[in-house]
Amino acid sequence: MLQTIVVSLLAGVGGLWLATRFIPGVTFSGSWQTLLMAGLALGAVLIIVRPFIGLISLFLRILILGAVSFGALWVLQLVFPQLNLQGLIPLLSTTGAVIAISFVLSFFGKGKL
Repeated sequence: MLQTIVVSLLAGVGGLWLATRFIPGVTFSGSWQTLLMAGLALGAVLIIVRPFIGLISLFLRILILGAVSFGALWVLQLVFPQLNLQGLIPLLSTTGAVIAISFVLSFFGKGKL
């Protein structure tokens, strides 16, 4: 947690300083102390906004996973005639089940088992 805060603050300061030094059209006419305060403020905003971005990206990941699962199940019906999902509701329900299982199993990934 502390490491994330420090990295975000340093990213704000460092990014702002690099932009003023190397990107044409970005200027800062104040002192280095003011630039430091502006960078720290930027880092603080990043710290506050990061959880909301994570939440939005979670919804986006779920949506993409759902679309991929939906399409894969539809194709699987064509490849495996033994699988029969009659109508949109069973297809959506099966997609939801696949997403739910995937979500639960994600807690056990990458060295967690």
